[in-house]
Amino acid sequence: MLAGELKPWELTFRIHRLYGHELPVTERLAELYDEYAILEYGDRTVDQLDAEVTAEARRLTARPSVPTEPTDAPS
Repeated sequence: MLAGELKPWELTFRIHRLYGHELPVTERLAELYDEYAILEYGDRTVDQLDAEVTAEARRLTARPSVPTEPTDAPS
């Protein structure tokens, strides 16, 4: 999505479809998918949701997947 290959709602759809609300790391994206589904009943716009999805995707990509520092000193 950040590279422009998916629209924000498509990213949330794929996350929701693959993982549902089961993974804590992607929970917010799954919640945002649900919010797209009820847009017509709420007070948010597509642009607002798109911006939040983009911010969440950036946050996830900035998060290191492995520790940058060793957690235990070798014995």
